[in-house]
Amino acid sequence: MRKQSILFLGLFLLLIVLTACGAPQTAVTESSPGLTPTAEESVPTEAVAEGGADAAAAAGEQVDLRVAYIPVLDVLPFFIAQQNGYFAEEGVTVEFVPASSALEREQLLASGDVDGMLTDVIGPAITNAAAEPSVRIVAMARRASEEAPLFRILAAPGSDVKTPADLAGVSIGISENTVIQYLADRLLRGAGLSTGDIVYESVPAIPTRFNLMMEGQLGAAVLPDPLATAAMQAGAINVLDDTALAGQQLSQSVLSFSNAVLEQKPEAIRAFLRAWNRAVEALNADPDSYRQLWLDNISVPESVQNTYEIPPFPLGEITSESVWNDVNDWLLERGIIAQPAPYATSVDPGFLPE
Repeated sequence: MRKQSILFLGLFLLLIVLTACGAPQTAVTESSPGLTPTAEESVPTEAVAEGGADAAAAAGEQVDLRVAYIPVLDVLPFFIAQQNGYFAEEGVTVEFVPASSALEREQLLASGDVDGMLTDVIGPAITNAAAEPSVRIVAMARRASEEAPLFRILAAPGSDVKTPADLAGVSIGISENTVIQYLADRLLRGAGLSTGDIVYESVPAIPTRFNLMMEGQLGAAVLPDPLATAAMQAGAINVLDDTALAGQQLSQSVLSFSNAVLEQKPEAIRAFLRAWNRAVEALNADPDSYRQLWLDNISVPESVQNTYEIPPFPLGEITSESVWNDVNDWLLERGIIAQPAPYATSVDPGFLPE
């Protein structure tokens, strides 16, 4: 039974890769200064949602905002706001631009092909440290809670690794210099492991990392939920997850926009966030009513499609200065940036709906 489950997940990940290769691509520029080129850290969707690009945009009407996204659970409020007509009711027309990787998403914003994006804190921190600050975080999209992780450190099926201490000297698959490694560092050090105990193996592509771990060629790997939950059902062992960081809110995704757009279209940004908040309220009130919308727009392993509990999303929250500083401290430690951008020029709560 376990081999059958692993085979299914392997086929599922192969489908993801094939779909990503066949997905429509948006022109991108050369890597923007300060960005570390890495392969994708999120699972691409099987297909762009039927309404993935706003209908008005498809009809040639005026588009107020273009927002880049990688189709993961964090972006579900986009589709809810669109389906329920919240954007139209708030007076803003939004086009969603799918990206096949974190790097492509960042490049779309840097090149001006999109106005904003759903990302993690690492992206704006690197972008703003490389030059004059050009991006601001305007809201938190999702964060790990005590009940629902975003990422897990899993040990291979049949492994003797049961506790964080058992991970000492074990090769852990990550994507180097990304939010994956940042969270792994914080989790492992918080569990008492020293730098000398931690052994990473850079495996940027999630399907490859998943397969190597499930086959026992990697002792452990960091994977996002709900894929991690599906891996656990196939025998992987949950050793650590970012629920341990819930109190510090280190594990989060954010909504960010370019400074130029924030200055040129402030009311459109506020309207966008009002629609987002309405979508979050609707989702939190009845998550199961949006399960099919989630499955229609985001790749989810079949084994967890009906059982994975869609977690509550934060409402009206934004990245704290302590989180911003911690991310930048880690980037400095790694030598990824030379000088951090100030919190005040990179995080702006002034657009949050009252």
